[in-house]
Amino acid sequence: MSARRMPGRSRRKALLALALGSLLLLVLLPLLWLLFSPKPDLYRHYPQSSAYFAANGDLLSLRLAADQRYRLRVPLDDIAPALQQATLLYEDRRFYQHYGLDVRAVGRAFWHSVLQGGRRQGASTLSMQLARLRFQLDSRSLGGKLRQLGYALYLERHFSKDELLEAYFNYAPYGGNIEGVAAASLIYFGKEAHRLTVAEALALSVIPQNPNQRSPHTMAGQQQLELARQRLVALWLAEPGAAESASAERLRLPLRFYHRSDLPYQAPHFINQLQAQGQSEGRFYTSLHPQWQQQLEQGVDSYLRRHADQGFHNASVLLVQRSTMQVQVWLGSADFYNEAIFGQVDGVSARRSPGSALKPFVYALALQQGLIHPQSLLTDLPRRYGHFNPENFDRQFVGPISATEALINSRNVPAVQLQAGLKQPDFYQWLQQAGVGLPQPAEHYGLALVLGGMELSMQQLVQLYGMLGNQGRWQPLRWQAEVQASPTAAPQLLTPEAAFLTLDMLRQHAKPQHGLLHELLEGAPVAWKTGTSYAFRDAWSVALSGDYLLAVWLGNFDGRGNPNLVGRSAAGPLLFELLAKLPRQPAQEQRLFNPAASLNLKQVALCSRSGELPNRYCPHSQPGWFIPGVSPIKVSDVHRAVPIDIATGLRACRHQPPATELKVFEFWPSDIAFAYQMSGLMLTAPPPYQQACSGQPALSQQAPQIRSPQPALTYQLGNRAEQQQIALQASFDGAVSKAHWFLDNRYLGSVTPGETLFWQGEAGEFQLRVVDDLGGVASQRLRVQ
Repeated sequence: MSARRMPGRSRRKALLALALGSLLLLVLLPLLWLLFSPKPDLYRHYPQSSAYFAANGDLLSLRLAADQRYRLRVPLDDIAPALQQATLLYEDRRFYQHYGLDVRAVGRAFWHSVLQGGRRQGASTLSMQLARLRFQLDSRSLGGKLRQLGYALYLERHFSKDELLEAYFNYAPYGGNIEGVAAASLIYFGKEAHRLTVAEALALSVIPQNPNQRSPHTMAGQQQLELARQRLVALWLAEPGAAESASAERLRLPLRFYHRSDLPYQAPHFINQLQAQGQSEGRFYTSLHPQWQQQLEQGVDSYLRRHADQGFHNASVLLVQRSTMQVQVWLGSADFYNEAIFGQVDGVSARRSPGSALKPFVYALALQQGLIHPQSLLTDLPRRYGHFNPENFDRQFVGPISATEALINSRNVPAVQLQAGLKQPDFYQWLQQAGVGLPQPAEHYGLALVLGGMELSMQQLVQLYGMLGNQGRWQPLRWQAEVQASPTAAPQLLTPEAAFLTLDMLRQHAKPQHGLLHELLEGAPVAWKTGTSYAFRDAWSVALSGDYLLAVWLGNFDGRGNPNLVGRSAAGPLLFELLAKLPRQPAQEQRLFNPAASLNLKQVALCSRSGELPNRYCPHSQPGWFIPGVSPIKVSDVHRAVPIDIATGLRACRHQPPATELKVFEFWPSDIAFAYQMSGLMLTAPPPYQQACSGQPALSQQAPQIRSPQPALTYQLGNRAEQQQIALQASFDGAVSKAHWFLDNRYLGSVTPGETLFWQGEAGEFQLRVVDDLGGVASQRLRVQ
């Protein structure tokens, strides 16, 4: 009998051993997996929202992540301690004592929920909740619970408790599409997680346990949330030291929750630009100044309302801190939401014609290359450059004019003349070096480049003007907060001396005279320039004052012209109205407009009439800057003493006192004398000689200067006869009466000073020469195709 029972017992023992072995294997396999599995990436699938903050820490905008959820990662150190403590108190008191499974909590839940039939209690640890959220587990079944526990142990194996707690806060659900405490804090309370009060921390701590029923965005959710919060307040107050953090009365007060619709949406063009640059996931702390942004937006709105009858409907503004080039105000249009003005177009980044706003940089290069100094005398007269005949905005010519006056009065002809003389680099090359990408070759733009015959953005224009206030160093715009510029790494595209002199010239530009506006800015030194594009499509104004660099644009994004869109009368007043809204910076103003001791600059007395060093006969002088070793400065010979016979009043051949006396007359170069004549200013000429003065040398002599044709140009012959003519013009000493033109060995004709000789051009390369009757000679190569 016993023999027959033995096989049955053996089978039961074998089955029991097999069951125990399988159970042991089920335990050992996960343990081995946990022991040898690689460390997981906690944030492998964690697309973040974009959160943009102003320089003062205020939220500018919070934008959805790629999966249409609000989610931001935050380090544990940037989460309010009260929120950490309240979450552990409410969710997992023994988080730092267990290893992913809290046996006590499981036993307690079983006792209350099953044995005593009480309210159901959960026993999931924060590690288990993190495992469910990170690995997207369904934990409603027994198998799902076991998987959740396994992954919790897996996480505990590879990460510290602080790392796990941090990850929980970054994954925890807070209602709807809001995930993570960072996004929840910004949306519900309008602040970052480290700034939460104790009452706010308690409220957020109870949401993840039941995020759908405790969402503050519904009335029912607020009621459920408030009940859970009050239970947690009671637990909190029972903790040692709780009274020190906040009183019971304050903790029980109702809280105000914001909604998604309350999220700020400031400076949308600026934020769109950052996103276009790839700054589109995570936190971004910008240099934007929200108070100034709001003030300038209001200033633009007020200005456009007051000038609506002039057709002003849209404007753009960019304010940067000049020393660091950090963006402080970025206004892409007058109204982002106004479709009538195409408000979502960003006028700060859009490319437009700058008009005369580029002229200061031609002058800066001319100063740098030794073509002029600030008081050099230029001529505003009709000139021809091949088939290009530049005109001034007012279609008038003022004749002789100093470089400073020509710049601040925005005369076109002198600017074109200076651009034509630039070399190494010329203006086209220099703009390319400064990051202004010009899509066409230099020949396409020609000498119209300085008049705005191209397009660039307000960003690029401000970067160019930044060089004038930063000793010639080009710096990119910066949008980060608390990022210092690196002047040593910035390319030196202008010499410090040329940059300062150009800035000083622009400082002499008279401000708009508009009552209160004039009074507000009377004491503030401002260097500024305006620009008007072709067909009155764009009105510009740019200013440097203190540590401010401000640019404004008025116009229409559809390209419509408006005769009222003139830089000086339209954009200029708006520029100064906006400047008046910014606080004065006296120390920075002094630093900006006073040359550093290290600059190679000297100030000397210059003859007021000629802009050159005064000779003994110059009646008046004024102080002027020049760059030693660079600026074209010489002793003036315009004022010359002429012997006059006392008896006849005629000019004598030599001075023989007491029969003669010396009188001072002005002997201007022929082109300048002609310019004075055209402007209606008649110069007093010396009387004729009383007799022929044979063998007498000229009192003074300047070599002729060929003004046309230009040596750097290759002249193209047109189809029509007038297009085949090339104008021959030269400037002569004031004592010259006649000059002769030669082409190689061919005689072309004679002219009197101020007269133009036209040559019927032919293809080839020639030596052009002009000789005056005092023996002065000038020559140059001429190329004709």
